[in-house]
Amino acid sequence: MSTKEPATAKSGRTFDSAYRFSFAIAVGLILFIAGLVISLTLGDGSSIGLFFGIPLLLAGLVLPLFMMRDLFTLNEVKGPCPYCAAPIRTSDATIKLECPACKNVVVVRDMKLYRSEGV
Repeated sequence: MSTKEPATAKSGRTFDSAYRFSFAIAVGLILFIAGLVISLTLGDGSSIGLFFGIPLLLAGLVLPLFMMRDLFTLNEVKGPCPYCAAPIRTSDATIKLECPACKNVVVVRDMKLYRSEGV
């Protein structure tokens, strides 16, 4: 075997927004349940259960919001129309829009504006 063989690309799962949302909710739920169990079982007679349980409860509530903070942002896309060069301003949540000047359909992809027939 030669040492100059190309390395094969590994196909992996990307951390898309739906998977990230589910993972954040699952982690928060596990932490919240663990904090609840520790607080209710060990917190009855001593303060050790409350000392460890209450922070886990709070982490179960706050951590999913912290993990999903980039899902709540909305970016603005600005650029010229690919047909008539009129200025267009929209959000990244828009998939297709009609140019206000020339009435042609413009596609928004990767924070850029493209002609609809070129996609």
